[in-house]
Amino acid sequence: MSNDITSSAARAAPQPVSVAASQSARAADVQARPAAPAPEPVTAQPDPRETRRTLEESTQRLNQQMKRNNRELTFSVDDLANKVVVTVKNRETGEVVRQIPSEVALRVAHNLDDMKGLLQDSKS
Repeated sequence: MSNDITSSAARAAPQPVSVAASQSARAADVQARPAAPAPEPVTAQPDPRETRRTLEESTQRLNQQMKRNNRELTFSVDDLANKVVVTVKNRETGEVVRQIPSEVALRVAHNLDDMKGLLQDSKS
């Protein structure tokens, strides 16, 4: 029986890989991958009137769906802030339980819109 530990350990040891061989293998891997298509440049800006029309149509469809489901939840678009407003009402009294964004937030948005000219720096 032979208990030659050094010879079996030498056979099991991995062979060192040269840096050049490792780099050429990575380069071949990169070349084998297909190139991703370049993103198309964005040239056209969305039409604000078309966006507004789409938003209003969406709110109408949501309101119709809420009526069919017997819910007191309405969607609307605030004209000045150009934001969607969700209103939850008490079914029995008609009282507004919750509004998102709140009335205060809408007033702040309206006032900020009015103050845009005051916030600009005249030095620039």
